[in-house]
Amino acid sequence: MKYLSALLTYILLIIMVSSCQNRVKDANDALLLADSYMTSRPATSLRILDSLNNTTIEKDHYFALLYAQAKYRNYVKAENDSLIRTALDYYSTSSDSAMKTRAYLVAAQIYYELGDNGVALNFIHKSSDAASEITDNWIKSAIYYMWGIILRKAGEIYESSEKLELSLLYANKIPDTITAINRKEELAYNYLAVSDYEQSLKYINEAIKLSTQMKSYSDLAKLYSRKAEVFYFMENYHEALRLINKAVMYNHYLGHKDGKSDLIFKGRLLVLNGKMDSAQYYIDKGKDTMLLRQYYNCMSLLKEKQGDYEAALEYSRLNYQELMKDAIEAENDKIARLDKQYNTARIEAENKALKIRQQQNLLTLLDLIIVVMVAALVVYVKLSHYRKKMLDTMQQQSESIDRLRQNESRLIEERIKASEMSAALSHNLDGKEQELKIAQSTLADFKKRLFFTNRIAKKIQDTINAVNKPRMKPQPLGDDEIGELIGAINDCYDNFADRLRARYPSLVRNDVYLCCLIKIGLDNPALCAMLDVSDNTLRKRKYRLKKDKIDPQQQYTTLEECVHSL
Repeated sequence: MKYLSALLTYILLIIMVSSCQNRVKDANDALLLADSYMTSRPATSLRILDSLNNTTIEKDHYFALLYAQAKYRNYVKAENDSLIRTALDYYSTSSDSAMKTRAYLVAAQIYYELGDNGVALNFIHKSSDAASEITDNWIKSAIYYMWGIILRKAGEIYESSEKLELSLLYANKIPDTITAINRKEELAYNYLAVSDYEQSLKYINEAIKLSTQMKSYSDLAKLYSRKAEVFYFMENYHEALRLINKAVMYNHYLGHKDGKSDLIFKGRLLVLNGKMDSAQYYIDKGKDTMLLRQYYNCMSLLKEKQGDYEAALEYSRLNYQELMKDAIEAENDKIARLDKQYNTARIEAENKALKIRQQQNLLTLLDLIIVVMVAALVVYVKLSHYRKKMLDTMQQQSESIDRLRQNESRLIEERIKASEMSAALSHNLDGKEQELKIAQSTLADFKKRLFFTNRIAKKIQDTINAVNKPRMKPQPLGDDEIGELIGAINDCYDNFADRLRARYPSLVRNDVYLCCLIKIGLDNPALCAMLDVSDNTLRKRKYRLKKDKIDPQQQYTTLEECVHSL
């Protein structure tokens, strides 16, 4: 019976070990399958990895790398860097150049998503260095693409274009038409940003040709929209309208909800082509909560062209409010990110302190066990060899004391380190609180300026209305209000007043004020009311200003043409 029980236990152990090995083998096969689908079918890879996501496998470096990459390729934004850090801890010291390159690339993508561009750029450099030992053109194309995107966000457009050109070169070697279309579109965007319209059109036309061959209508919708932008900046509004019509057609065919920006853009082009009635329809049709700034901007342009300056000013004010909201949201996001980093650092410090306490408790327990063992040994030796026991006991006690002193020294060092970490965390907290105060002060300034701008706009309208009402006396703006108006026009018209002063340094403040009033579309009667002068005086003043300071070469017919040309 005894032997039968032992045999059954042995058989059970063999079954358990075999089952564990099979589960490990199945998990490894699933990881390899998910990896094989990563470039061609990333959604399938993510589904496989989701099915494996549990507390046992999530600590595996290969799983962590694949899961982080699959989420990125399926546009699932990373909440933190825990997955990629698990992968980097292993692959950063690995001799496998291909996996090291891949880990660094995914790290760059994740940190770029998290908004830490400096860390992302550091990892893309490491990925490029590691890629020098491999021949995988797909991953090299991905490295230079990510490099170009990071540099573009940093404002280094020419350096970004160089990296995207290299990415396109490797994409052509694969060959991968979809990737090539994407790289050409990104290059077209870069060249448009630096006003190199010829190069931008070159890449757009090449991408359109490839998309037509692939019958990729979603790409054609984006590319025709981008091409319309190029002609818009070239001020060829008729051609831009023809191209945006194609983009709208493809979006309508595909049923895309994200084509509303193209509808608003079409409305703007219709305004610029003088088709006001159609413009109103498309601008309203493209209105969306995510595109309010574009909507208000186009409506302001439409109302200005229609001569409804009050409505144009109101839409400009609404556009300004949306701009302020974006600025506030950006500051709030920054504060939240800093707060999250602070909390992460604090948790890590607490975990380290807990680990230190656990080590201290373990050392104390070990010391206690040693003392008990020594005591038991002393009793045993005492009974058998009294004299020898005394010498051995003294030696054991001496060694125990030395160990206790060493342990005490280590504990003191750990306490000092913990104290230094606590002081550093406290210093970081003070810095975060100061940044919060600065952000709140900036927000208060924005609100105050918006209040002044609204009040001055109303006063301008009241002053103009007073011209046609004999019982009402016009009330021109005071010096402070003129300054506020000039500041508001700077905000609404791309620093108009600053650019005016820079081009014509001889202009005095009253000259700039007159030009600003003309810029917002006031006619001569309204200008007379605002400046409190007669029509004859106004005409002489405008003539002298144009002839003596702004247009001595007589390139323009009127002062209004000079102002609107800037």
